[in-house]
Amino acid sequence: MIVDQTNRLDELISIIFVICSDQGPKIVFRYPHDVDNRNEDSTCKTGVFKRKQSYRTDLDPIKYLDSLYDSCLQSLLVPRYPKFWDKPFNVEIDNLVFVGNPFQIEPDDIYNIVFVVMKGTSASVINSLISLSTRMSIAFAHEERTCKYISKSISEMLRHYNEDDVVKRDEVDPENMDDDNIIVEHCPFSKMIEDESTFAKTLKDVFDSIKENCFAKVLINHTINFSFFIDKHTERSDMVQSIAPFESFVLLRDSTSIKNSLNSDSSPALIKLIELQRPYFRNIKDIALQLELEYEEVQEAVAALVRWCKALVLYPIVSTNEYMLSHVVSISRYPEFQAQFAKEFPNFDFYTELSKFSERVNLSEILDFFQDKETIDSYKSMVVWFLRHQLLVQLFAHLYIKPPKDLGFPLKRPSRSSIPFSEDTCSDCGEESCTDHASLTRGVTLSDMEREKMFHTYLSKSQVGRLKRMPDLNPTALNDLAKVLPHAHAGRTIEEILWRTNMQRSEICDLTETFNEFLITIKHPQ
Repeated sequence: MIVDQTNRLDELISIIFVICSDQGPKIVFRYPHDVDNRNEDSTCKTGVFKRKQSYRTDLDPIKYLDSLYDSCLQSLLVPRYPKFWDKPFNVEIDNLVFVGNPFQIEPDDIYNIVFVVMKGTSASVINSLISLSTRMSIAFAHEERTCKYISKSISEMLRHYNEDDVVKRDEVDPENMDDDNIIVEHCPFSKMIEDESTFAKTLKDVFDSIKENCFAKVLINHTINFSFFIDKHTERSDMVQSIAPFESFVLLRDSTSIKNSLNSDSSPALIKLIELQRPYFRNIKDIALQLELEYEEVQEAVAALVRWCKALVLYPIVSTNEYMLSHVVSISRYPEFQAQFAKEFPNFDFYTELSKFSERVNLSEILDFFQDKETIDSYKSMVVWFLRHQLLVQLFAHLYIKPPKDLGFPLKRPSRSSIPFSEDTCSDCGEESCTDHASLTRGVTLSDMEREKMFHTYLSKSQVGRLKRMPDLNPTALNDLAKVLPHAHAGRTIEEILWRTNMQRSEICDLTETFNEFLITIKHPQ
């Protein structure tokens, strides 16, 4: 399970803080600053800017947002009716979506922390941003009731506004304005506000962190430790279910920095998992036994680390694994990795070791040259380092049922992320009868009738006929074939089949060799 380690939320465009008081609605702060796409013309009055693009709906979303007047937006971003307060807020304007959660503290004041995203952003990300706005509102409201934090911050920010200096649209002669000039009523003091107001700086830090890596951790008013993570890859339940007992994981950062980034009330199971030395030598089931934790606790903790881009799920590092060079990382970055590699593994040369994986290679072919266990473990750790930096990719052997010769259709590779792991069912096999076979894959000897049912379910008539004509077949081999057919039909990996059927790797190899007319293994990265 490889997750995009950049984890940027490029759909996020801006954050806006808007208030509605007895003086009407007003945008107090917006970030990024609107000067990104225009230069202030020193020859014009304050508020008149040279703009690169005029007001058009076909602009890039970021430029289009920049072209919208505050006077237009602020009346839309704060609902005036109480029935819309403290409820999810979602407004679409052309190709932009504004989300937030308007909240009230004082009887006459309404506030809204609004996030702006591109139209087409996934519903899960939009719901997460609404939740983020809600949680920030709760934290700010607490500080407002405690020490008038919002009121003081707003007064501090409004000091930079001088309404008499802002040119209103009706004060400018349209005949003297060309396509490159446009009246903007954005606050020209956003940078000054950000520098002087801790409230504005908090909004900026949250926006920058969420956009950069979907994770924000800030200290609100030097009092409240606030953190939030947006998972743009998958739903939480799907992530947890996709992690199997026979898999393992590796941390993408050192354990100290990961622990420092967590809240003080983090799960003890999560802390134990982070502190575990070399977890990639054992599977998650064994790790749970070693740490004396429930398997579900470890599974959820690993899923959390993966969602936060602090861990990578892989198969335990064993000598039978196969690896090859990854195409994800550009060769131009190799010198950068070489310097890091030299510090971690001074006894190995970066390019020499990486060249060994130019073609697909079984790890045992390399480890056989080493004699002592310490060197072997060190080399395995080096392989993990390559995997952590996405310089290598692991190849997985999937078992398939060969299509009948008279059909000739190509094999279809299943998506691993679309197959949730389940210990009790084979529901992803695509057959209703599959659920009846789950109990038959744990060392149970099948009867002749049960084997026949398996063969006729997963093999064509011509294949069943050829199977019966094969000479010198013992019942054990037929029993093993019947056990693996549901898994081969689902295109599962050899490792998963071994765990589900309680068979040995050598038995699977013998099986594919004996029944090579019906079974085939295909290796590809996952």
